[in-house]
Amino acid sequence: MPQATVAAEARVATPAEPEAPPSLPFHLPCEATDLVGCTDGCAAHHVEDCVTLGAMYLRGDVVSIDTERATGLFREACSVDSARGCLLLGDAYHAGLLQGAEEETVAYRRSCEAGANLGCLATGRAYLEGRGVGADAVFAAQLFRRVCALGNAPACVELGHLHAHGEGVPRDQDKALELYTKACKLGLDEGCLLASHTGEVLPPRE
Repeated sequence: MPQATVAAEARVATPAEPEAPPSLPFHLPCEATDLVGCTDGCAAHHVEDCVTLGAMYLRGDVVSIDTERATGLFREACSVDSARGCLLLGDAYHAGLLQGAEEETVAYRRSCEAGANLGCLATGRAYLEGRGVGADAVFAAQLFRRVCALGNAPACVELGHLHAHGEGVPRDQDKALELYTKACKLGLDEGCLLASHTGEVLPPRE
């Protein structure tokens, strides 16, 4: 058999190299324990990867705890309106990792405005207590009502307390009971306990 024919057959018999999978047209967020992926993603300016990386430094389960690095990442993410970044920054203030009641409330409010229901709940509590801002029970009630309607049980309890005491909303024990019952149905034990005490006078808020 001519050598050219043998060479041609050899080329035909050689399996083709597998094609590389097509790249995704979008970036998938890194996993909560993927230190390398989150570090690379953050370096590539994927904000949510930076937030996840910050959470790793705060937890200390896959990397040594570094609260300064963690809060710095949360702060940077919040500066570009990451709802989760602002929420975790507010939590860092609330936990005493950072100092500043006003800054805590600002972070929570930015989280709320960016769409985080937990941020709205925390903002409502801050305004109710006057933590870093002037106390405003009316605004707090508005926030609690918004997230209660979206299924946040603690917000329903908070709004129920306001109706029970007439803070920022009309005093209405029936409405309070309705809200406690809703929180109970959403799975919050505190709501069930409060709903079972129909007719009892609630103690004043401390």
